[in-house]
Amino acid sequence: MLLYDLHVHTSYSHDGFCTVAQAVEKAKAKGLSGIAIADHNTIAGHAEISKFSDENFLIIPSIEVSSKDGHILGLGISELISRDLSAAETVDKIREQGGIAVAAHPFSPARKTGVVSKAKFDAVEIFNSQAYFLSNPLAKKFAEQNKMPMTAGSDSHFPDEVGLAYVGVTCEPKLDDVLKAIVHGEAVIFGHTLPIPKYIWKSVYKLVHIH
Repeated sequence: MLLYDLHVHTSYSHDGFCTVAQAVEKAKAKGLSGIAIADHNTIAGHAEISKFSDENFLIIPSIEVSSKDGHILGLGISELISRDLSAAETVDKIREQGGIAVAAHPFSPARKTGVVSKAKFDAVEIFNSQAYFLSNPLAKKFAEQNKMPMTAGSDSHFPDEVGLAYVGVTCEPKLDDVLKAIVHGEAVIFGHTLPIPKYIWKSVYKLVHIH
């Protein structure tokens, strides 16, 4: 089984404190087969993918788009998608590139909710390591009730957070095969949430260091 953290931020995100090299190092140390680099509203980090992605470790070029309706992961995309479009428009832009659209942390009270009802998504992120209380169970319930494929990711912004949550798929370690396995609902979910004291520390650190 191949293991992928499908929600990783790097220092190319405005609130990321993890280089691509650090993310890859941590993922490999935790036994992952690859990661999805999904920075906020930028694909600048994709320029580094060729340095680290090979037959033994797959980096899925991705993005986390801030749509008008909430955050949306675009897995397997190669061109920038504008922020502040509607959820439906964002999903269309992702699909035009052959990517898959995932509703990110759709029930997290710390973020805009309701995005899952605004467009027809390919999958729902049902386990996010930075989502607390009923956020993940509600996302899972929604996906199950609507018979939608499920994903998981750490939503990491610091090196040590990489690999807190991930999916397992049984397929060839190639981008198209991994994406197909996800869309076909074959992903197995693994993970746990970031301890709340660490989440509080991280929030304070970001508050102090982001300008």
